[in-house]
Amino acid sequence: MSVICCSLSVSSVNTSALLSASDPSLPQWERKISPHSAGATCCRQLFLFSARPRMAEASALEELQSELTCPVCLELFRDPVILECGHHFCQVCIIQCWEAKADELSSCPKCRKSCARKLRPNSLLCNVVDSVRRARTLDTAAGTTGRESEHVLPEPEEQEPGSSVSSLALSVGQWLLRVTAVTLDPDTAYPCLWVSPCCTSVHVGKIQASLPNNPERFTRYNIVLGSQAFSSGRHYWEVEVGSKTAWGLGVAAASVNRKEEISLCPDDGFWTLVLRDNGNNTSDYEACTDSEENLLYPSRPPKRVGVYLDYGRGEVGFYDAGDMSHLFTFYEANFKEPVFPYFNPWPIINGHNREPLTIVTPHWG
Repeated sequence: MSVICCSLSVSSVNTSALLSASDPSLPQWERKISPHSAGATCCRQLFLFSARPRMAEASALEELQSELTCPVCLELFRDPVILECGHHFCQVCIIQCWEAKADELSSCPKCRKSCARKLRPNSLLCNVVDSVRRARTLDTAAGTTGRESEHVLPEPEEQEPGSSVSSLALSVGQWLLRVTAVTLDPDTAYPCLWVSPCCTSVHVGKIQASLPNNPERFTRYNIVLGSQAFSSGRHYWEVEVGSKTAWGLGVAAASVNRKEEISLCPDDGFWTLVLRDNGNNTSDYEACTDSEENLLYPSRPPKRVGVYLDYGRGEVGFYDAGDMSHLFTFYEANFKEPVFPYFNPWPIINGHNREPLTIVTPHWG
């Protein structure tokens, strides 16, 4: 079973509620989710609205509203940026907060931790906010029209005011986090990799000597690519890693060297996150950047990893799909050719790491 594109059957939701004055206090659920995950969490909430009863729907709207609100101006984010501590602010708000401070290190207005003045844009969050802001304008107009028509010519089966606009708002998640049908391409698989008949799972086994040494096949590393080439748009897929002690995920450029020694870094056409087995019952998470070792320290070992590709912006992001907490994002990739999903189940080490990597359908509820 491959990952399938989500289609939404959406009930009416008042999108104006998304934009009312916000309670600045943090809701309970936000304390449990990494602040890096704001954009992804918003998308998750958008997906969930259509399946919730009305009272739960109102609660979900409040959660989404809180995620989309700048803690400084208490308005919807404008040009949201991330600080080193992981909190989000409007770009102009955080700059104004720091204007009076001459020192190089400043503090986060939310958690008060010291952080360098390095601002990273969050395109995921920015796209959600822009779409909801457009939906608000349309919903206000639709609501007025609906009220007028109610007085003039009520219809028994009339659609609730603003519901079509609400459908637009609720489809933001589908448009933004495009859950893409991803399958494995057996013709690219290293000879000791066994791809399932449905091409959604791969594990390490005995070398298959009868496989042809075709140009697409990797012959030096335990790599298999996805069948889908991406040269535009936004794409999202999830992979079950379970209790594996080593694995690699990400994207690879179409022209990568498949026959000789390579690094798994952008210089060689790979944008990857790996879990390395150190052979002593310890493993390290690492983002394979060009410059230096970039170890990661997630709050828990992810069992399922989400990969988000924004080709146009040159971004490849990784998330713990269990709570959508952010793991790492490559920025400014400047892709010059199509890229493919990358999968590396890693070798069996000391009898461990036999589990497969499996492409799975995201759980949005």
